[in-house]
Formats: sequence, C-alpha cells, structure tokens
Amino acid sequence: MASTVATVLRDNIHTLRTSLLSLDINLLTTHPTASPLFPYFTIVTVAVVANTLYHLTKSYPSVPFHVPVPEEALPGWKGGNILKNPSIQDPARPDQIVCYDPSTGRHFATIRAHTKADVDAALAKARRAQAKWEKTTFAQRKIVLQSLLDFILLHQESICRVAARDTGKTMVDGKFGEILTTCERIRWTLAHGEDALKDEHRDPGLLMFYKSARVQYRPMGVVAALVSWNYPFHNTFGPLITALFAGNGILIKASEQVAWSTTTYFAQIARTCLEACGHDPELVQFLVGFQECGEAVVKSGVDGITFIGSPQVGAKVATAASYNLTPCVLELGGKDVAIVNKDVDLTAVVPILMRGVFQNCGQNCIGLERIIVHESLHESLIEIACSRIKQLKQGPPLELENIDCGAMTMSGRNKALEGLIKDAVKDGATLVHGGKGYSHPQFPDGQFFAPTLITDLRSDMKIAQEEAFAPIMAVFKFKTLDEAIAIANSTRYCLGSNVFSRNQKEGRYMMDRLKVGMSNLNDFGVNYLCQSLPFGGVGMSGYGRFGGPEGLRAVCHQKAVTMDRWPSLIQTFLPPVLQYPMNNVGDAIVVTRDLVNIIYAGWVGRVKAVFEIVKVLLVGANEPEQL
Repeated sequence: MASTVATVLRDNIHTLRTSLLSLDINLLTTHPTASPLFPYFTIVTVAVVANTLYHLTKSYPSVPFHVPVPEEALPGWKGGNILKNPSIQDPARPDQIVCYDPSTGRHFATIRAHTKADVDAALAKARRAQAKWEKTTFAQRKIVLQSLLDFILLHQESICRVAARDTGKTMVDGKFGEILTTCERIRWTLAHGEDALKDEHRDPGLLMFYKSARVQYRPMGVVAALVSWNYPFHNTFGPLITALFAGNGILIKASEQVAWSTTTYFAQIARTCLEACGHDPELVQFLVGFQECGEAVVKSGVDGITFIGSPQVGAKVATAASYNLTPCVLELGGKDVAIVNKDVDLTAVVPILMRGVFQNCGQNCIGLERIIVHESLHESLIEIACSRIKQLKQGPPLELENIDCGAMTMSGRNKALEGLIKDAVKDGATLVHGGKGYSHPQFPDGQFFAPTLITDLRSDMKIAQEEAFAPIMAVFKFKTLDEAIAIANSTRYCLGSNVFSRNQKEGRYMMDRLKVGMSNLNDFGVNYLCQSLPFGGVGMSGYGRFGGPEGLRAVCHQKAVTMDRWPSLIQTFLPPVLQYPMNNVGDAIVVTRDLVNIIYAGWVGRVKAVFEIVKVLLVGANEPEQL
C-alpha cells in the first residue's frame, strides 16, 4: 500500500513538474480543462475560496439588543427651527453645543458641553470597569463584537440617517464610510485579533539558548480617542473596537460638530451592547465639548491617546500629552494624490477619481486632493470629469431624492475655500467649474460648496499645499514619471497616495518613491478596506498606526519576558570568579572576554576561548588587572 501511494505521488509530482516546464499559456486561457495543471489549479482555487468563505461567514455567539432611533432621524421629520447663519456655539451660552442639520439649518438639540469635571468623573468610572474587563477572555470579547456587528447589520439605515442628520452627508456616503468600514474592522478583529495579541515567541540567541523569549501584549488600561466629525459613527467605533478587544476601557471625545449623534444614539449603542452581554457599560465613556474638554482628556492621565484631526491641533495634543509622557497615535491632515499615467483607460479611471474627490463632499482624510495626470490625457480627463461634475445633484440628503453631494459639516468654510480658488486663478490656474458656495433654492440656509474642477495648477500654489477638505478636483499635469513624483512629494502632508498605470513596472516605480504612509495601485483608498494593514502617515500627517496588528498592539503595553526552557536541567549559574565580591578582577576580565569570543568569534577563536575559560576556572589566569 505504501509503495502504491509513493508511486502515485511520484507520478503526480513528475506530471506537475513537466507541466510547469512546458506550460502553454494559450491552452490554459482558451481550454483550461485540457491543461495538465487544471486539477491542481482547481484544488488550489477551491481551497482559497473555501478558506475565504469560512473566515467571512464564521460567526460567534451574539446577544440581541435594542436602541431607540432618535425622532429627528426618522423618515419625514420636519421639526426644528431654521437657524440663520448657524454656529455650534452661541456666544450667549458658551457652555452649550447648538446641534443643527448643516444641509438645512434645522435646529434639533442643544447639548451641554462637557468640562474637566466630567472628564475626571468619566475616567474614574472607566478605570473601575476596566479592572474587571481586562480579566475577560477573548471569547467573551468576541461575543460583544459579534453582537455589535449584528446590530449594525440590522440597523444600517438608522445609523446612516443619524449620521446624515448631524453631518449633512448622503446615505451612500454613510454606507461606504460609516457602515462598510466599521463592519470590516469588526470582521478582521474577530478573525485575527486574538492571533495579533497572543504571546509572540522570539529567538533568544545562542548566549541565552536555554531560555525562552517572548513578547506579551497587555492592555494599557484606559485609553482615549479624540476623533473628527467627518464620519461620526466609524471614527467613534473604530478605536472603541480596538480598545475593547485589547482589554482596555476608553474615553471617546467626539467633535462638538457631531455632539448630537454621538450622545443621543452612537453612545447608547456601545453601552447597551456591553450591558446586554453582561458587562459594565461604564467601560466606554463618551464626551463632547469644546477646547476645555479636549485638553482635559489629554491631560487626564489616560494611558494612551489616539487623535484624528488637523496638524495644528495634533501638535497641541502631543505637547499636552508629553507632560504625562502619554503615548500618542496621531492621524493628521492629508493632501492625497492620484497619479494618472499615460496608458490608463479614462472611462474606467475617472469614475474612481470622482468617488475619491466627491465622496462625503471631499471631507475625507484620504480624499483625493490632487489629481496628477499625464499631459497626453489632460484634455480628455478634464472633458470627461467636467461632464460628470456638472451633473452632480447637491442638496439635503434627508429632504430630497437622488442627491450626490450633501453639505459641508462645518459652518463658515466657504469663504476660505473661495479664497483658495481665487488665489489659484490669479496665479494662472484655470477654473473649469464651480469654485464658490452654493445657495440651494429650497434650502438657502444649508452649508453647501459647489463641486469644483480646477486645473493648470502648480505645486507652489496655496491650493496645492493646504488641505482643502472640500469637493474640489484639483488637476496637475506631468510629462515624466519623475516629474509626477516630484509634484506628489512637494507637500508637507504625507498620508496616502494612489497610482493608476497599466504598466505595473512604471506604477511600482512611482509608488516606491512617494513619501507617504500608504499607497494603492490602480485603486483609491482600498488599503483602509484591508483592515489587516496599518493606517497612518508620516511627516505632518502624523505618526503611529491604527488598523491591523499594529493598531491593536498600539493600545497595549509590550512586555518582554524570558523563562527557563528546561528548568530541571539548566538554569543560570554565576561562577565564583564573577560573583561579588570578586577576589581577582583580572580573572573575571579574562572569563568575560572569552565568553564573548565563544559566542561571536570564528571557530578558531571559539575553541581557544573554551580552553582559556576552563583554565581560569581550574587554576586561574594569573593575569594582573590593567590600570
């Protein structure tokens, strides 16, 4: 029987080798079943698909729970007074946050801004809850995440409507940026988080061959996340998912721009989920407030900080955190590029560029702020893009149907954006479309900026250097690959990048020379949908990473541990010549010198060192100490 199996195996290996040596590509592509490699390709394909489906569909125990949807997010809601020139802060009531729909100006809530006293109380509650939570198993934490995932899947529409009401984004933008990304973060964490946080064994080296060496990842304690307003659900739950799975408690300081959605709905989802699963809801604390609140969180004594926001505020966070030596992960501004090489199909690429520029009205940290196109394709790209941009429908997404672009979440942005456009045109740029604020005929109090197309830009223009965070397609031209690289690297922001090129070699050439934290070839922003990858930038775009194993480990203490490999056979023994007090320092010097040679010298030196050590241990070296 054994010989038969061996014969079959040998014949199969021979067939595979022969097939590989004489592989006919045309045969594989035109008549794949006729190829001798077909059975092997079939087996590999089935195995890959089965493994993928297993990880995608594998689920853990789940606990159902319910959170009521705020009335203001329900279909048909038309309440609230229309605010003229709205602002989130009323000078007459500086301790209150004015919450309104930026696409209509409808006021729907006024919320008290949290203070330092609120922060201190929240941290105390989270620490008490975390002391119990860190003792939970990964299996228990997975139940919480699975329960959360199931809730999100059942209530996608409500989550997106709440986010749309508070930020003015469209439902589709919500599905992409709030739901899809959060679900993928949970899926990856469920499938791979435990492996990322398992003890990691390391090579102890020859000197410590009798020891085992490992790195342990232990929860920091209570961490804080100060997150931006552009995706209020995902930006809140992304760091929350990571912190909880690693065994931490967390303070979420959400932007005052999204105080209503955070406190009214999103916080309740997290806390109710924990409570339904039998855990203390005080483990997660949600705070909203102005500068005082943010500063209090940073200086509160939390064990780690994640900040998502502007470089200016990020620098202040890092400075304040330094007083307690609190480690930080900073994800700051971006001026991401898409380099379009001369060989691409614009009919396929332009739709991707449009999504990269106008998704969430350009209010994305990895949104496409600069399109760098080969000069031979410039006119065609402008023509195709302009035709599409002119057809974009803008307005309040919860009031009108078929809206492509919603509102600018922050008030008062239009003046600065119009200034960027005017300065560029003055310096020689060509404004093709848009370039100014848009007053909707039915909703004149909405905060809209018209989808814009501007070209003939140079790297020394202000619009090429400042983060716009707006629906502006800014186009540059290049002749050579190195010129495209120079344009891309001309800004202080170094977050993400995207290269479009059919020529893979040229695409890789450009990607390898871009000074950024992330790159995609022939796509936009998909690195963030690969949650196994770390997310972050370099330079003024920040430091540290979230996402992937690196993100989970960033909220852990890394503890180096050694143990005896064979405790009953060998343990560390210090020979008398090296024990304090030393009777003969000269002998000790010889022994330590020869020990180094045994480990690191060549074979001749090692053999010589062994004999010298034996001699010293038996009769002494009789070498005087050199003074």
